Amino acid sequence: MRPTLQILDAELTERIVDEALAVLETTGVLVDHPPVLDRLAAVGLPGDPVTRRVTFPPEIVREAIASAPSGFTLYDRDGAPFTRLEGDRVHFVPASSALRILDRATGEIRDATSADYVEYVKVADRLANIAYLSTAFIPKDVPADIADGWRLYLTLAASKKPVVSGAFTSHGVPRMAELMGLLRRDREELAARPMAIFTCCPNTPLRWAEDAAQNLIDCAAAGIPVEIVPVLLLGMISPATPVGALVLHTAEVLSGLAIAQRIRPGTPVLFGGAPASFHMRLMTNPMTAVEALRVYCGYAQVAKHLGLPCQAYMGLSDSKFNDPQAGAESATGMLLAALAGFNSVSGPGMLDYVNCFSLEKLIFDDELAAHAHRFARPLEVAGDLPAAPLLDELIAEGHLLTAEHTLEHWPGELYLPGDMVDRTNWDQWEMAGRRRLETRAREAIAAALEDYDVPPLDPAFHAEARRLFASTCENPEVVLPRPEV
Repeated sequence: MRPTLQILDAELTERIVDEALAVLETTGVLVDHPPVLDRLAAVGLPGDPVTRRVTFPPEIVREAIASAPSGFTLYDRDGAPFTRLEGDRVHFVPASSALRILDRATGEIRDATSADYVEYVKVADRLANIAYLSTAFIPKDVPADIADGWRLYLTLAASKKPVVSGAFTSHGVPRMAELMGLLRRDREELAARPMAIFTCCPNTPLRWAEDAAQNLIDCAAAGIPVEIVPVLLLGMISPATPVGALVLHTAEVLSGLAIAQRIRPGTPVLFGGAPASFHMRLMTNPMTAVEALRVYCGYAQVAKHLGLPCQAYMGLSDSKFNDPQAGAESATGMLLAALAGFNSVSGPGMLDYVNCFSLEKLIFDDELAAHAHRFARPLEVAGDLPAAPLLDELIAEGHLLTAEHTLEHWPGELYLPGDMVDRTNWDQWEMAGRRRLETRAREAIAAALEDYDVPPLDPAFHAEARRLFASTCENPEVVLPRPEV
């Protein structure tokens, strides 16, 4: 049996869904973009032209839930199947869209460059427990109006793995879809063999602003899988109590799901989220607060009850440095995410309220992901029942180090972590050179860069991608950086 975590009983789970459906039927969502309102009306979701609110009859939402797939396959940039998101299959992924990075040489935060970004991709590509990539932070050496697509370009250029991404503006998705289309025969193959998941965030409470609404429609039209990620702030723009928050959260996700399915039935949709607690004294928004973690685990149950794949921002830290707080928050989130069965977990590498990305943390979180996966493995009888013969041998020999059972099973049962988890005692540590976490992380980063061996893409891809950015940038004389990929 696979270990699981449940905080809602079946009756309460169903009631949360019913309450969310009632909210969508009576209150609906504000769609703050007239072209999207017109598009929704054309597909059978008319809105009030004065209030700009769209309501959803329960049967339409139920129809959308039935239309959305219970799982889907992600493909690599070459079009080969990479992994499947369904059931309790858990994937840990770097967190997304940090504004700055933690410089491992100086210990200070700073703006990132395209060279920093390529370095991140090359390191993340080699990590065994980071399933696929994300557009983790924003290079500041390109204009802001093309930065979303530029991150995606650098990721595709330096890694074959799928990627979690998203657009920053209402016109960003078509350009990014065109970029990905350079690696597929046509738009139909891009939809049939998706290489990316795009994040779409409703504007809590119950509102889809221009950028988010247009991005959601454009993703669905292109067949790009989407993760719908409400950002609830408990006690500020959400009920402070978990059940009330879960009703709001579920309503927002289901509104996006219904819109996506009306635009393109069968669009893959992840039931996502990034709830946070609102700190009543500091006015900060910790996603790692225990109250937020309960909402995460609750909506995972709602998603599974509805037969939908799910996503979460867990495994990150609100700390500013790679300190004990960062380790505790990240490990707690990743273990809970694995037990809850989230299919895509965005969080590794992130610090400071999703504002700062750290390669050192990503390296450490790769190890935490391994631990979470190990803990969530099914427990099975492995030649140890009946136990009497094994225990008789233990008593007779005084140990089981050389027992046939130990020799057969310990390699698969007793996990030996890598350098990022220090299992030495003090004397062993001194003999090994007194290497602290920062030193071990930098060595691991250097080793990953040395091990990098992803085949380069054809120069024609780079030329066409750069032409696309140059022709769509607001600055017609933009000079794009040329990082080594």
